[in-house]
Amino acid sequence: MLNNERPKVLVVAGLDSGGGAGITADCITVYDNMAFALPCVSALTCQSLKNITSVKATNEDVFKETLRIASSDWDHIDAVKVGLISDDRLLTILLDALKTSFKDVPVVWDPVLCGTAGALNSVDLNQRLDEILPYVSIFTPNLPEALTLASWDEEKLKKEGTKKLAQFFIDKGAKAVIIKGGHNILSKDAEDTFVSDFVSFTMKNPYIEGKGAHGGGCALSSALAALVANKFAFHDAAVLAKAYVYSGIKNPALSKDDVDAISNRPPVGHNGLVNDMSLMPKVEEDGFPVSSEPFPVCPLKLGLYPVVDSVDWIKRLVKDGVRTIQLRIKDKTDPKLYEKICQAVEFCNEHKVRLFIDDHYELAIKAHAYGVHLGMEDLRDADIEAIRKANLRLGVSTHGSYEMLKAYQLHPSYIALGHIFPTNSKVMPSKPQGCFKLSVEQDLIKDTVPTVAIGGIKLFNVKDVIASNVGSVALITGITKADDPDETTKQWLSLCGNGGDRE
Repeated sequence: MLNNERPKVLVVAGLDSGGGAGITADCITVYDNMAFALPCVSALTCQSLKNITSVKATNEDVFKETLRIASSDWDHIDAVKVGLISDDRLLTILLDALKTSFKDVPVVWDPVLCGTAGALNSVDLNQRLDEILPYVSIFTPNLPEALTLASWDEEKLKKEGTKKLAQFFIDKGAKAVIIKGGHNILSKDAEDTFVSDFVSFTMKNPYIEGKGAHGGGCALSSALAALVANKFAFHDAAVLAKAYVYSGIKNPALSKDDVDAISNRPPVGHNGLVNDMSLMPKVEEDGFPVSSEPFPVCPLKLGLYPVVDSVDWIKRLVKDGVRTIQLRIKDKTDPKLYEKICQAVEFCNEHKVRLFIDDHYELAIKAHAYGVHLGMEDLRDADIEAIRKANLRLGVSTHGSYEMLKAYQLHPSYIALGHIFPTNSKVMPSKPQGCFKLSVEQDLIKDTVPTVAIGGIKLFNVKDVIASNVGSVALITGITKADDPDETTKQWLSLCGNGGDRE
């Protein structure tokens, strides 16, 4: 993907002379994840894949001047990544900069206490944790670091759990925490824990034989910073960054044959923005269903997909050539709700139209509808096994990469990706995704499941949406509020197609 409109990420970290970790790996990672790195070296380290022999903190004046230039040369910095800080005076300078020059800039802080190959002479972060965490957007300790910084032992961890450990740092001011669990060699999976005030979940990738890869922690935090700079929500950035590191462990920068004589830990690979669903972690969130059996399939290209609130609109649009449509009646107290659903189902069956019923899955099952459409919150309470057993298709709404991944694990009939642009149709829980994020999700999904773009899509911006290769475009008001709905429908069909008659 060619892109020269990259957000800026200030990277504060040590220089690893071995090249596998530290600011070198950070800068490559930031660029891989569609941002531009501004390096600020905090320490010079003499190290290899095997050992660390020397660590020297950067001169205070040089460090301060680097920060000053970064803040003055650019209109704004979009994110800050912090790694090794080996001098308390540099920590003070950095915190002052975060309070002033970089105020309100998202900060990803990787508390590097010790390198796998040896000591890195990190400052005592415990003593200043209360100062640091209020400025931190995402805090990324590995499990041993988290235990040390929280003054927990393994017994307390077994009793309280990793999410409670992460909450310790949230309570001190961090907006989100990822505790990296790859150091737990007893686990069959490389499991990380994400916690924020918004959502908590675990991320698991299959464990890869060996001792991991050098620089994985640097790569995770830098990928996070780059993705946050690109306006990904923290939880969306987390799953993409986790996949990026997993890709780098599976496909390291140097072959194991090159490094076996020195170490069993090759440098983590830098393989570009992830576009392979097999690299994405399995996510588990309390209260959200997990499913392994696929729902009945839909065509990959569903075409134009209007969302309407009456049988009259369905009849009008079908006459115009629409073949995929959703009936969304929000009034659950409507005494004729089931009657309307039955009328819509009967009409669409006669005309070979794919009709999805929004929300009312029990009535849809009873009426033998083609499919149902549910949102993320609806899935928590819905009997999705009843939907599957009734042989109904299931479409799922998502808002960002994390929810897309949750939906994907349910093996639905299609996944709706949104909202793409600002919309007044409903109050949305997230910010608009835009076409870049839509493309990232579509590149991951490819043709493994049908996709539908929704939210704020108009005739003047739909070509950018279609360019993402998304399979369908959904409209809520684009036709129903048009001056000439029938002519407008024809314009939309010429751009999006209709997906063909129902099979």
